Amino acid sequence: MKVVGIIAEFNPFHNGHQYLIDTCKRTYGADYVVIVMSGDYVQRGAPALLSKFSRARMALKAGADLVLELPLYYSLGSAEFFAEGAISVLSGLGLVTDLAFGSECTDIDKLRHVADILVDEPLAYKEAMKQALSDGLSYPSAQARGLCAQLRFEGKTAPASCPDSNIKDDESDSLNQYMDVFTSPNSGLAVEYLKAIKRRNLDINPIAIPRSGASYHDTNIVSACMPGDNSSEGILTSPSASATGIRKLVLGSAPASLTGGILSEVIPQSAFEELTGYRGTFLSENSFSDLLRYKLLLEKSEGYEQYMDVSWDLSNRIAAWLDHYEDFTSFAAACNSKNLTYSRISRCLMHILLNITKENMSAYKADNYTAYGRILGMRKESSALLSVIHEKATIPVLDRLKDADKVLFPLQRQLFNETLTAGTIYNAQAVNGIISEYSLKHIAI
Repeated sequence: MKVVGIIAEFNPFHNGHQYLIDTCKRTYGADYVVIVMSGDYVQRGAPALLSKFSRARMALKAGADLVLELPLYYSLGSAEFFAEGAISVLSGLGLVTDLAFGSECTDIDKLRHVADILVDEPLAYKEAMKQALSDGLSYPSAQARGLCAQLRFEGKTAPASCPDSNIKDDESDSLNQYMDVFTSPNSGLAVEYLKAIKRRNLDINPIAIPRSGASYHDTNIVSACMPGDNSSEGILTSPSASATGIRKLVLGSAPASLTGGILSEVIPQSAFEELTGYRGTFLSENSFSDLLRYKLLLEKSEGYEQYMDVSWDLSNRIAAWLDHYEDFTSFAAACNSKNLTYSRISRCLMHILLNITKENMSAYKADNYTAYGRILGMRKESSALLSVIHEKATIPVLDRLKDADKVLFPLQRQLFNETLTAGTIYNAQAVNGIISEYSLKHIAI
């Protein structure tokens, strides 16, 4: 049985996501496609545009067989924590044979080589990275410098774009693709997946599917050319937008304007119907502005270092700028510094708001990234998959939330409760009518 896993946010679901699922089934012969999806909060440090239940329904209608929720600490974590947590869930099911992901780079050997360097941390890499951090570079930039140093040590010609002051202008750029692997958003995340697979010594085959159309951060609508079955040239051309671009369209539009136009062309019809029929408020970071300000004011005297990823310096910056607070996004920008990205700061602010602590994350990490499987929804025709999961899974899998106290170990229960509490806050802000998730059954389509 070929079971292909996909790790996603679907924030919201669009044509590129549909292509990914279709390719898994049509090209790679997946019997089942299993999704581990971020819940109510996403990795860039923000609430999801619409609820996890609506996004899960979009995926199921598009052909996914099973959708599980990625717990809070991983969905709102760094790329490494995001990947490690998701792989922990997928591998814990006991039957995932492949992992598919969209990537700007589809050369698995190159992706693996970068992943191997980052996991093994050879001496040239480690020394260059240590120096870069002492020079004040951000962690990702320091990793990039370390990667370049290791490639040079291996006897390869360093890429011209390497962030290394010792590289001469006339050196060959034949390895620029290595830096593209590291710096491109989806390829960089693919490397994190491969790192997690390597660390666990998992027998999961990676499938890199070319990402086409709008880039990750692109806010424009572009034409996407992807392999298709219904064209004499074998090419299907359709409008494409990144999730970033779609969110910009949705959040900047009056509700009535969502019923037609370009938005309906960049989202599959079933997902478009779910989006336009959504019973709730579309959320952005600024939807949490008042809650965040209250939390920051409440704890200003104690500081914020107990929260995940919040350094002493950032804690002081937050306290210093608090008198100038206007809203979430402008405050995150005001706290910016040369060694912290906006997304990192945004995540930190969400960590403070939702009580995501260093202590708890350390416990989950020490537990090899504590995992459980919470089912958000599944296709009725794929119900046989659930029986196999219950037979082979090495983690508890929750069909019903009321079983949590009986089947979860203490750390799993703690992570589950934290995720559920954050979901309650999300639902209240979204005014989506969900009072208690315990009263909900998982989606069946």
